[in-house]
Amino acid sequence: MTRARIADHRHMSGNSQERRKTLVVNKPMQARLILGMALMPALALAAIAIVTAYWCSNTMAEASANDAELPNLSPVFFLVVVFELVAAVYLMVNSLKVSHRVAGPAYRICKSLERIRSGDLNFRVNLRPGDHLTEIRDELNLLLDWLNTKPPAGCVTRKQPTETAALPRETEQATLAIEAVIAATTAAAEAELAIAATSNRDDDSA
Repeated sequence: MTRARIADHRHMSGNSQERRKTLVVNKPMQARLILGMALMPALALAAIAIVTAYWCSNTMAEASANDAELPNLSPVFFLVVVFELVAAVYLMVNSLKVSHRVAGPAYRICKSLERIRSGDLNFRVNLRPGDHLTEIRDELNLLLDWLNTKPPAGCVTRKQPTETAALPRETEQATLAIEAVIAATTAAAEAELAIAATSNRDDDSA
């Protein structure tokens, strides 16, 4: 994988952190979660409100027919309505927060899997405090640890930057050693040639 693709994935990871600043991370997923968590309680609250209104209406009608006064009935009815409104608001806000704590980690894990699939293993998956799906995060980090010890060909691992930095020094040392061996070999050959030439001149003189 090229450096440009690695930088693109790190840029997407930074964008995911920015997206986590908002409650709505994945609208379709969070809508399904909120609907699943809040639908039945909302229907129950609506049914209670309808039954309460019907009962209060009948009670008020009977009281009017009998010329009776029920001064405490209206405050009770309004208290029930206020309670149901507060419960509905709390239910929606809590459902949104819970869906955010699921959709946010799901988004981060999906982006991490994309990075792994593209060959980038030089990272760890981190979630925010209070997030769900921590078990999947832990297993994914264990998988990354294993892949960093036995990386497939062409993958960028956590150790690779250090190894890459050490490679030029090792190459330079190897080059110097080779040059020294060549120089020593050349010097030895020249010395042997000089000795041989001297011996030939001595033989010719004799």
